Amino acid sequence: MPEKKVSRRVLYTRNALRDAFIDLITEQPLSDITVTDICARADINRSTFYLHYRDVDALLVEIENNIIDHIEQEFSRAPHEHVFEELVAFLKLLQQTPRIPKLLYALTGEQGDPRFIRRLQQLLFNAFQQGWDLLMPESSRSYKFLIYSYTLPGVISLLSSWLRGDAPDMTAEQTVELLHTLITHGMSGISPLFLRPGAGVLNLS
Repeated sequence: MPEKKVSRRVLYTRNALRDAFIDLITEQPLSDITVTDICARADINRSTFYLHYRDVDALLVEIENNIIDHIEQEFSRAPHEHVFEELVAFLKLLQQTPRIPKLLYALTGEQGDPRFIRRLQQLLFNAFQQGWDLLMPESSRSYKFLIYSYTLPGVISLLSSWLRGDAPDMTAEQTVELLHTLITHGMSGISPLFLRPGAGVLNLS
């Protein structure tokens, strides 16, 4: 019985620290957040913080791991041809917890965590890779890598903007449909003007 009571206390403390840190991440630059800030928000003393985490970065890594694990679980449920449908469901799920989209935007924004952005890019790369390989079966690995390098930052930027609320009139379905169009057809899928004679022809002479 005593061990169970301690376990609950530990769980409560860690949750309080995580919640406080998440709130702070959505309010100020990540680099400005200190252990003192987190403890003040969580109403927990510094010595207790260090019983659970080495430093702020250790707490950040735990939060990011939880996010990545959750996204991976969502995508793993769908075969590659249904990744976009799964993405719609995931965005709708995020909308039910308003502070999570804010957290994702903060972590992927200009003052976010580059490490998390790289992990998110790798996750999206894995999610879309099989489908894209089917579209480019004879392309070299280097060719595909450049396409991925061009596409993935745009995917993250588009989703981050939507999560922040920059396009309030766009539903999750419309946003993912736009994303799908841009990935599969580029700007020519948005407007036929991009297919006019001479468009897209780069003269390097």
